[in-house]
Amino acid sequence: MSAKLNIVNTFENSTKKPIVFLMLIGLAGLILRLVYFPYDVPLFNDSQGYFWYAIDMSILNQLPYGHSVVNNGWPSFLSIIFQLMDSNNFLDYHNMQRFVGVVFSVATIFPVYFLCSMYFKKSYSLLGATLFIFEPRLIQNSFIGTPESMYIFLMALLLFLFLSNNFKKIYLAFGIVALLAITRYEGLLMIIPLSVVFFIRFRRQKKDLIKYIICISIFILILIPVSSLRNETTGSDGFISHISHGSKYYQAEIQENSSAFGDFLYLGSINLIKYIGWAQIPSFIIFIPLGIIFIFKKMDYKKSTIIFTIVVMLIPAFYAYSREFQEMKYLYVLYPIFCVLACFAFKIFLEKFHRRNLIFCIIIGGIILSSIIFVEWKAMDNEHYREAYEILAEIGQKEMKINKELETYGGEFTYFSWVSLQNVDEFPILKKELPPSKITTTMRGESTRGWNEQLKQWNPDIGELELQESIDYHNTEIDNLRDYFQVLEKQKITHLLLDEINNSSLINDELRLHLRDIFNHENKYPFLVKEYDSRENGFNYHVKLFKIDYDLYNEWINEN
Repeated sequence: MSAKLNIVNTFENSTKKPIVFLMLIGLAGLILRLVYFPYDVPLFNDSQGYFWYAIDMSILNQLPYGHSVVNNGWPSFLSIIFQLMDSNNFLDYHNMQRFVGVVFSVATIFPVYFLCSMYFKKSYSLLGATLFIFEPRLIQNSFIGTPESMYIFLMALLLFLFLSNNFKKIYLAFGIVALLAITRYEGLLMIIPLSVVFFIRFRRQKKDLIKYIICISIFILILIPVSSLRNETTGSDGFISHISHGSKYYQAEIQENSSAFGDFLYLGSINLIKYIGWAQIPSFIIFIPLGIIFIFKKMDYKKSTIIFTIVVMLIPAFYAYSREFQEMKYLYVLYPIFCVLACFAFKIFLEKFHRRNLIFCIIIGGIILSSIIFVEWKAMDNEHYREAYEILAEIGQKEMKINKELETYGGEFTYFSWVSLQNVDEFPILKKELPPSKITTTMRGESTRGWNEQLKQWNPDIGELELQESIDYHNTEIDNLRDYFQVLEKQKITHLLLDEINNSSLINDELRLHLRDIFNHENKYPFLVKEYDSRENGFNYHVKLFKIDYDLYNEWINEN
């Protein structure tokens, strides 16, 4: 055999070498993640809710009350890890939450490899696993502290087990579907493609119906107690209740506006196409088109499983995009399947070209290089966020009412939610035992009514949130400082907190320019008394805090 075929033949003729190669690229993927890991950077947004759920559960040893977290599989698993920890520093728990996500992300390489091997040779499957471990968006997502890494792991494991010829593994697959649904409730939909393919695959013998009943029983027996406990602690089962909410939402919107149905179809379709396209960048875009073509040739139950899974799991993505939830995460669960599709292209490249060693190495090198470039391009500025937390921890020792509304709590200013932990002697503690924050804020009344519970989940210790009149600085066309400060005075805001960008979604461009002028030319505004400047404290991230003197403001307005 020619030496040109050594790499491919070596893997095909060995049992241990593919596993060794898999472990090596897994180690490389882990190292890459650790290089960009956001050490000691506090969690923000959704991950905060999961964190407090896990902390409370680790202390109480039961599902905690008072949380709005629906997908409790991830925080329940975290609670077990947290119980094993011995630290008084809440940032250690944040690091652990992220690290567990990284571990799941790296571990998924094994079920992805075995899933690909259900369709292809070992060498092609190794390329599919390499494509997965170095997928840059999954690398970045593993740092967030949310359930996606665990969800993707379970999906890859589920598909591999279901395609097995060992019926014990198929039974186990239906148990994994239940765990998938507990991790994210849309995972419940996977029971549809599995059931359809089950009867396509085992339709000839009546005894297989009994086996299906056993499979469904395993699925139900896992979900029933979880559903019952959720009903007891949150008031809803978190499965059917949330899936049915989608149809109820559509119905209500269509009744209110007859053109809403067409809008939903348009937005869902356009955004779905857009995000599927973006999901292919940087590596999949080269290989997926060929995979889509070849998967429809010589159809069998294995290919049907892939196709039905894609169709069903695009339903929740379409729903999210039709409501303009602009996030890529709704497609991440399909990435193991994208790796299978890419293997069709790998097969063609390695079989059509004679220099297989070179082609194999080029594919590996191209995947790794494109991943590193993309991750570096999109990498979070960890030092910036560490500084942001330190700055807000200093500011948070003051008693004040600031100008930041709900929409602003999506980046640096989310860290106000951790400020009160500076005054805690022992950690972990229950969320309800957190000392109250000295910071209070206001937000639009409309947002408060719709998102109050979500905000409590994200930011449990921001302070008392006061209901005000529904004020949207963007939609009400507040474009000058006179109207803006009238709003702040009405809401009894005591302090104005600004950074260099002041990129709140609530204000229009004209008002944003005025606020930047305050930031850059504070001496022009004598009614603002600067109480804090982060640059004066040695930080690169520039934040200023002003106390508002409304008496001087009224004089200034009259003079100007």
